Amino acid sequence: MLSEVLLVSAPGKVILHGEHAVVHGKVALAVALNLRTFLRLQPHSNGQVCLNLPNIGIKRAWDVARLQLQDTSFLGGARRPWN
Repeated sequence: MLSEVLLVSAPGKVILHGEHAVVHGKVALAVALNLRTFLRLQPHSNGQVCLNLPNIGIKRAWDVARLQLQDTSFLGGARRPWN
């Protein structure tokens, strides 16, 4: 379990040309923006996972025990990054 706060961020981007072309192996032109997305993971003892998106007014919470019971069969044989 996470014992301290973890903060990560990534720059925003805009694809100026060729957005869908990359699906077919073609080149696209993308640029980074001076807008960042931040993710803060912080441990809590209340047994919940909380999502807070203050810029758009969304705040949600889920019980970890209930999330662990969710059906993941729809993932099929897809590679899971956590395995």
